[in-house]
Amino acid sequence: MKRLTAFWLSACFLCTISVQAQSFIPERDSSDISLFEYATKIPKRNNVFNLDLEMHASFNTFFTGHKLDEAAFRFNHIKIEATGEVNDRLFYWYRQNLNQGNESMDLENLPESIEYAMIGYRLNDKFTITLGKQDAAWGGFEYDLDPYAIYEYSDMNEYMDCYFTGVTLGYQPTPSQELRLQVTDNRIGSMEDTYGILPAGIEKPRAPLFYTFNWNSSYLDEILNLRYSATAGEQAKGKWMYMAWAGHNVCTGPFDGYFDVMYTRGSLDPLGILTELVPPSAENEEGPVCLRNIQYLSLVAEMNYRFHPKWNAFAKGMYETGSVYKAGDEEGELPDGKYRTAWGLQTGIEFYPMADENLHIFLTGTARFYNLTEKAKALCASIENTQRLSVGFIYKLPLY
Repeated sequence: MKRLTAFWLSACFLCTISVQAQSFIPERDSSDISLFEYATKIPKRNNVFNLDLEMHASFNTFFTGHKLDEAAFRFNHIKIEATGEVNDRLFYWYRQNLNQGNESMDLENLPESIEYAMIGYRLNDKFTITLGKQDAAWGGFEYDLDPYAIYEYSDMNEYMDCYFTGVTLGYQPTPSQELRLQVTDNRIGSMEDTYGILPAGIEKPRAPLFYTFNWNSSYLDEILNLRYSATAGEQAKGKWMYMAWAGHNVCTGPFDGYFDVMYTRGSLDPLGILTELVPPSAENEEGPVCLRNIQYLSLVAEMNYRFHPKWNAFAKGMYETGSVYKAGDEEGELPDGKYRTAWGLQTGIEFYPMADENLHIFLTGTARFYNLTEKAKALCASIENTQRLSVGFIYKLPLY
């Protein structure tokens, strides 16, 4: 009986394909046509469910201090994404990073690999509310780009967690202006997961939350675009961190570029970069104690030149500093002043063989240079310059 049922289901499916094959399905040269539509010749009739696979793979040659360190193939990103609109008002977004583990984190009871698990509801033409795991509503254009399309992040975006569970209220008074108020967790796991070994006397806060205000706007028919944000969050009981990010984008003709300014300061080291410079002590062989009163400044600029419909050249520069903004005598406190400066340079070329930008092949070169001040060297800190050559592909494959 089961075999007979399977036969009739298969027959019906094949008949459906033969009938639908008469429908117009264009050649699969863009993401407008999913793999399912192309293979079955059955066009999608709604936007309730969309399934995509994001891939970023490359062959990389790593150099440390101008010496070859390693040459190997690597999958930088592979993610599965499901999105859709249940109706005109209700929508959802789920995305999971398959490069990361699935161990549940203490605070949110979700694995770090889940980046989006949210639903949204359009209250009317101007107000929208989103609930669940989502990206923090921070400013800047490097941050706003899809991670699978990034070749090298600035330190600020590389070290900062950005996907948290919470709620966002969006208000769009005009098509060119958007305001967002957001409250999310400010970590996904325990304090030790986020900050490492805690200094003496540090207690967990009752509300480990981020409070963010975000303003996005565009002018001159979207030639000039801005993304600004301000954030505050309680890291530990009575210990706060603050962030102010500003992104500026100009897009005209074949030129597209942005300039971001990102500033972060925290009673506990918000990124952990300066803490990593401190060698473990005899008392703490597991690692250094999280530093206090740390601030970071990042300046990031990128310019793209689309000199041909299928070719793009780009250059990116980064300047970043890490400092102690207030000295102290408690555990984890250092003399104030600058400790670390980092420069980043990247250039590359991209080839887009298809009608859209979903698939592109790239060749990039990246160099990172570091300078430690005498204060950092007094801690026996050291860091080497690095370079990387990469060739690979990036593809957001629409499965359904």
